Amino acid sequence: MACALSLTACAVGQRPYFTDTPARVIGETTGDAAIDAVLTRFDSVTTGPVSARYDVLVKYGMSTTYAEVVLVTGRRSIIIGNVHYIQTETEAATCMVDQSQPCSGGFNPQAVSNWNITYDFYAAEAAQRLRRDAMSKVGPSVGHQESIGGLPATCVDVPLPNGTAVYCVLDDGMLALVDDGDVRVTLTSVTDEIDNTKFVVPAG
Repeated sequence: MACALSLTACAVGQRPYFTDTPARVIGETTGDAAIDAVLTRFDSVTTGPVSARYDVLVKYGMSTTYAEVVLVTGRRSIIIGNVHYIQTETEAATCMVDQSQPCSGGFNPQAVSNWNITYDFYAAEAAQRLRRDAMSKVGPSVGHQESIGGLPATCVDVPLPNGTAVYCVLDDGMLALVDDGDVRVTLTSVTDEIDNTKFVVPAG
């Protein structure tokens, strides 16, 4: 969804990347029907209302955390571990869930760099990962349908030199699963019920 302040303005510092291979741009297809079926959904992700919860596993060190994405047109809340990104029509901030530190203006991607994902993990980053993997595949991809978080998901298995990466997406464009050499992010629940307190930037 569009950032009222522009995400390039919201970000502080360089965003994490996972390969030196240049990524294709949003909307660009790969020519692989199974991959493109997933990509087109990621590229047209819903603006809400939606509230989705995820389990995040970082495979190096086998660390796990919780993630949550809440979207309403013009607003979004992304929680990854103890980091809470809040965006409204008028401001964007990076906060701590436990309020152990004051909020800072804009979106700071480095705050979650230890989890090998970014605040866009639920769609835009997943699409970027998939486009990069599409350029590195060593065999034909395999498309399939799964049920994840109680909802149907369109999936693709992409064979890579070091294993197979799996990407799954819901019909509304929200990430259902990414499982690659770095992380496994799995949707655990999704609803259209919204907690508006998620969009409140704590004072101080």
